[in-house]
Amino acid sequence: MKILNTFATGLAVATVLALTACTGGGAAAPGADAGGDGKIGGEITFQTWSLKNDKFTPYFEGVVDAFEKANPGATVKWIDQPADGYEDKLLQQAGSGELPDVLNLPPEYGYALASAGQLQDLSKASDKLKDYVEGGVGAYTYDGIDGSFGFPWYLGTELNYWNKSLLTKGGVEKTPTSVDEMLNAAEKLAGAGIQSISDVPSPKSLQSLVSDGGGKQEIFADGKFAFNTPGAVKIIERYAELYKLGAVSPEALQGAGTLNSNINNFNKGTVAWATAGPNYIDKDIAVNAPKLLPSVDVTNGFGTPPLFVQGISVAGKSKNPATALAFAEFLTNTENQIAFVKLAAGFFPGTIAANEDVSVFAETAKNDMQKKANELAASQMGDARMLGAPQFTEAMNNYAQQQIALAVKGEISAEEALKKSVAYAEQNVAG
Repeated sequence: MKILNTFATGLAVATVLALTACTGGGAAAPGADAGGDGKIGGEITFQTWSLKNDKFTPYFEGVVDAFEKANPGATVKWIDQPADGYEDKLLQQAGSGELPDVLNLPPEYGYALASAGQLQDLSKASDKLKDYVEGGVGAYTYDGIDGSFGFPWYLGTELNYWNKSLLTKGGVEKTPTSVDEMLNAAEKLAGAGIQSISDVPSPKSLQSLVSDGGGKQEIFADGKFAFNTPGAVKIIERYAELYKLGAVSPEALQGAGTLNSNINNFNKGTVAWATAGPNYIDKDIAVNAPKLLPSVDVTNGFGTPPLFVQGISVAGKSKNPATALAFAEFLTNTENQIAFVKLAAGFFPGTIAANEDVSVFAETAKNDMQKKANELAASQMGDARMLGAPQFTEAMNNYAQQQIALAVKGEISAEEALKKSVAYAEQNVAG
């Protein structure tokens, strides 16, 4: 897992077919006792993703030592793969029958392996899933595949950040806390020559925006792409109206799909609203835009907040399935999760109990507003859900956002933008 990196797009679904042919997979893997005697013992291999370094190595060595001491006769061999090429490495391991017993997998990567019967169904193998954040567990539950295939390990989310000086200057006294309030504030601010929006919606962000008003916005459901909805059309059309009024910055359209375009503009003090992770104030604003600090307010994410997930999965064909499962549960229990996120600043643990008191694991806030951000992020972990779908690639999302940008400019309709984006996704889905 790559700390402080955008969670990667998953393995292409096309690889599932090749992997299934090589391994004879297809159905979900059996429970923990299949292929073993149910006893904890013997050697297992545990694989992480780009986490062997001065910061994290002592932590993992300590977890392994503690597990081995608690389970005499069990041995855990820890290996770490480089950041680049992790997808390909997983495929090679699975295809050659050398998939590690316990794996660090984001949900997208897990989808390909679960589709090929390469992962243990934890809903059958473990009685611990109820202890984990619901949205994290749901991220490893896939459309068309029975079961659940990962323990949520460390999680991220996003909050809304506001420039109070610009809000006040434009006559908005109350910080918006809903999408409707944000859109109405953007219109009022535009009348005072102030821009609010520096990013156009994508199908992923539309899931949160539409849900804020009580609507439902799926990306992929029942075997097809499903993000061309009346609720999405309505949001895009409202953005188009605001663009005509001057509420949307030129950078929003020029940089549609560009990472951090809205944060860069917010730091400059040119827009009133941005979305970012929970450590944005101390780690970014305080460093790169300190004069902005007194003007910043923070609120919860809109609707169903986004959830970014890294998890731990168990190989379905492990020779020591009971030991592999026991280690996966041990690694991701509340105590070990808290210890890990103390090192991984800005992330949150994957168990419900660990998120009850953010002060136990969060870095000491240097600014009061950072403390508020930490608490708000923890408060929304129970409602946060992973946006998108394993079948929906970043290329699809970027294409759609570019089409939506054209709709915001008025060059095509919102319905046409979404229709073209769904068609593009259907044409480019692997399989």
